[in-house]
Amino acid sequence: MLGHDAAAYHVNVSEQTALAVDTVFASIRILSDLVADAQVGEFRGSERLPDSRLTRRPMATVTRRTWLWMVTATMALYNGCYLWERLGRDPDGVPYSLVPIAPSRVAWDDADSPRIDGEAVRFDSLRYIPRMTFPTVTPDLGTLLRLARQVIAAAWAADAYRTDFWENGGAPTIVLTTDQTVPAAKAVELRDAWAEARQSSPGKPAVLSSGLTVDELGADLGADGATRATSTLGTAVARYFGIPPWLLNVPSEAGNLVYANASAAGLDLVRYTLQPGYAGPIGDTLSDALPGDYLAGRRVILDLSHLTRGTVLEQAQAYAIATGNRPWMLPSEVRTDLHMPMDMTLDENGAPAPAIESIPTEAE
Repeated sequence: MLGHDAAAYHVNVSEQTALAVDTVFASIRILSDLVADAQVGEFRGSERLPDSRLTRRPMATVTRRTWLWMVTATMALYNGCYLWERLGRDPDGVPYSLVPIAPSRVAWDDADSPRIDGEAVRFDSLRYIPRMTFPTVTPDLGTLLRLARQVIAAAWAADAYRTDFWENGGAPTIVLTTDQTVPAAKAVELRDAWAEARQSSPGKPAVLSSGLTVDELGADLGADGATRATSTLGTAVARYFGIPPWLLNVPSEAGNLVYANASAAGLDLVRYTLQPGYAGPIGDTLSDALPGDYLAGRRVILDLSHLTRGTVLEQAQAYAIATGNRPWMLPSEVRTDLHMPMDMTLDENGAPAPAIESIPTEAE
């Protein structure tokens, strides 16, 4: 009825097909952009440690930002990501390079014989970062591309129908009707004669025969329905990715959500999506690749607190309280938090630093 056969909903939902849907593409871009912008650091407890080579550059051939983007995008689409250890390990046992691999590229002949694109690799060279771990569903069957297959296929079909609709000229604006029985050949002749007259003599009154009358269509026969379907499916896509609908410009079935400020909106996104689904698992896996226990030893943390910062005025008020009558932050720590250089004329408490006496020279 819509001009497509039932196969449209049985389309093979691949990564390329999914990314052709604008809400899926926007979801991947938002998640990957935000996680890739995280501040990455190594800690032991609350003590900040110098960043190791693995933390500074997890993959030898790309920057850390690009690596985080690829890992996040893979996790979003496949609910997990493999890291393939390449180029061996250094004397401390730290991998030189961790290459992100989509789960669809990994095949297991048996428990100890994995293959990547048909190439056999060592079992201990693969690390898995799970975004979700279901109790009885394998990583391959638990990918978002499979779990959301019907929603993505329906959104793809709605977009395809809407495109076909406008490529074929959209809905006709008028229809010629008559009470007489008109043979098919005569109907085509009358239609073509009308179209030719309107093109060759625009603005002139039309002369109709054969009992024809002209009626104007006041409703869209198809595009509006496809647009509404796409918006509804976009809301479902947002739920699968855990992204607030307002970020994707799709309607929310919960109504309009208005945040008090930008920091409140960012806090929800970090708290419910970015930290538990991406930043936390990535940090755990990098920590596990470092020597020692990944919890008690050196630990990699992806800091997303910049997404929850308020306006400049709100930050200034918060720092004023933190360094006020009952201070729990030093002015020097505030400057460090704001990535500002140290003021050498002040000590760490913000008081004027004592003058440094010059050392007399031999001439003096």
